[in-house]
This record gives sequence, C-alpha cells and structure tokens, in this order.
Amino acid sequence: MRDDALGQKIANLHDRIQGDVGNVDRIGIALYNPASDQLSTFLHSADGQSPLERYQVRLADVPSLQELHRTQSSRTIDDLAILAASKSEHTRRILDAGYRSSYTCPLYARGQLLGFLFLDSTRTGHFRNELRIQLDAYAQLIAAQISQDLSPARALRSAVAMTRELGRHRDEETAGHVNRVAHYTRSIAIALDPGTGLSDEDIEFLFQFAGLHDIGKIAIPDQILRKAGKLSEDEYAIAQSHVHKGGEMIDVMMREFGLANEHHAQMLRDVIACHHERWDGSGYPRGLAGEDIPLAGRIVAVADVFDALTNPRPYKQAWSLEQGFEYLQANAGTQFDPNCVATAERCFDDWRQIYARFNEPTPATASA
Repeated sequence: MRDDALGQKIANLHDRIQGDVGNVDRIGIALYNPASDQLSTFLHSADGQSPLERYQVRLADVPSLQELHRTQSSRTIDDLAILAASKSEHTRRILDAGYRSSYTCPLYARGQLLGFLFLDSTRTGHFRNELRIQLDAYAQLIAAQISQDLSPARALRSAVAMTRELGRHRDEETAGHVNRVAHYTRSIAIALDPGTGLSDEDIEFLFQFAGLHDIGKIAIPDQILRKAGKLSEDEYAIAQSHVHKGGEMIDVMMREFGLANEHHAQMLRDVIACHHERWDGSGYPRGLAGEDIPLAGRIVAVADVFDALTNPRPYKQAWSLEQGFEYLQANAGTQFDPNCVATAERCFDDWRQIYARFNEPTPATASA
C-alpha cells in the first residue's frame, strides 16, 4: 500500500492512538450514504483481518447508531459479552473476533453525517470515561482526514453533474442513470470473491467513480446521442469517440481537483477507458480481452449495459429487469466477464431495490 493511501493514513493514526491510549486493537470506519441510508464498511486497521468486510446495513435498522447521530455523542460498551444474544451480524462478528469492549462515535464533515468510527479492544472495560475526550478528539481528526481524501472525488462528481446541466446535456446520462450504475457497481464489487483484491476502500472509490463512466458524452452532439434511428458509420465513430474525449476531460479535471496523483486515480481512468471493452476482445477503444481489461471496467460494463437495457432510450422501450438479466447471462463470456455476471445474478434482489429507489416508473414485466 502506498504511503499516501487513506488506509495507510488511518493505520498511522492507529499507531498514534495506541501510543496515547494503548490496547486499541482495532479501528473500523463505516461510511454513510444519505441517498440510500446505507452504512458500508470502508476502512479498518488491526493486526489481523477485519471481522467486517464488504458489509452494509441501513442506518434505519440500527437504532443505537441512530441515537448516537441524533445526540451527536459517543458511546462506550465495557463488556460486549452482554450483547452475545444480539441478532446483529456486526455484533456477532466482533465478538467472534475476540473483542470485548468498544467505543463508537459518529463522524461529521461540514455538519453532515459522514459515517461512524468504531474502536475495539480485547480487554473488557478498556474505554474508561476519562479517555472519552481524547478519543472524541481523535474521531474529529479521522473525520477530517476521510473528508479531505474523499472531497476531490465527490467534488469531481458534482462538477460533472453541473457541466451536464449547464450544457443542457439530455441523453441517457440522467441523475437516475448515474446513481443506478454507481449502486449496481458497488453491489457487484461487494459480492465478488475477496480474492479479486478489492478492499472496502477500493469499493468506495469505485462507487464514487462509476457514475463518471460516460463523461465524454458531454462532447458528443445531441443529434447523435438522441437519434431515434440507426447511426451511420460516421455517426457511430463519433459516438465511440466519447471514450477518448472522456479520458482527456478527466485528466484535466483530475489535475484541477488534485486527483491526478491520488492512489485511486488509475481506477477512475480505467472506468472511463474500459467500460466498452468486451471479454472476447471485440470491444473498443483498445480491443482488450479477458482479464487484460481492468476489473473496474469489467464491473461497470455490466452495470451500465443492464441499466441502459432496463430504461427507455430515444431508440427503444425499456426492458424488464428479468429481460436485462437474461441478456447479461446470454452474453457472459463474450461481451461480459462471466464472473461479474454470475455475481450480479446473486445481487438480483438488491438491484430491484436500487432500481425502485432511483428510477422513473417501473418497466413492463417480462410477460408484457
């Protein structure tokens, strides 16, 4: 891990906390997404593997955390064993990992809920009341560090949305499409085998970047993007150029937003440059095949095509969600990474909820 990666910065802060407080055996951070009310594991620092990875839960389903947010206060539990009968998966995993006391605090950035900080110790009663002021101060420092590292990516997304609006960009890249593709992408990334190497931190940045996949379409004329009939050969070549234009645009914007040398900058480039590559090598712009296509591009390709199929376009009606999945299955191993498609199938119920949350009226059923 590079020294400037956010995970390494949190690990360095963990060392400082250990030096000041001692016996803080684990730091866990979950980020909050207000659009979906989801808390998602993001970063951890511990001697061993985190007991919670690729884990999500709705804040509405965790009353204790809701109360901490409402009161903007921290909480300590001296003996986690008293929660042994809890049905919470989070609590069960923490106990099974050997942690016995905890400190929990909401994190804020510019007055908005950013997420939650969890500190765990293998000793009971470790987080004494007299430590709270010190730990609360560290919580603010961690919130500031996370906000600082995520702000450029979020600002970039906002700038792209504003550019589309000012340019009266009215193709399929609506706010709904951007949100759905981002959430479908995260759903696949979370469900993929951990052996793919995606960390919770990687998944969060992929979620932030996925909606920028077609930024280059801003530079494509509306008469091509919105054409109801088949594109001519020349028009199709212009439409395809959105990938190259998007790469150029994002390089300029990344320099402006201070992202050019960030740890995840290449992931953003991969999302834009590779989501039209095909598993069999027949895609564009480079004709990459199989695992030579970066994983970020392979995941976004599945999410993007599924959303394009299941929503109306100037040239077609919306397909049902079932028909969209049938298309993915039929083209696994040719157009799409078969592992990404199989993973998407396992997420079908999740995708239904995403579609309902970020969509216009539900498309016709498969029998319609």
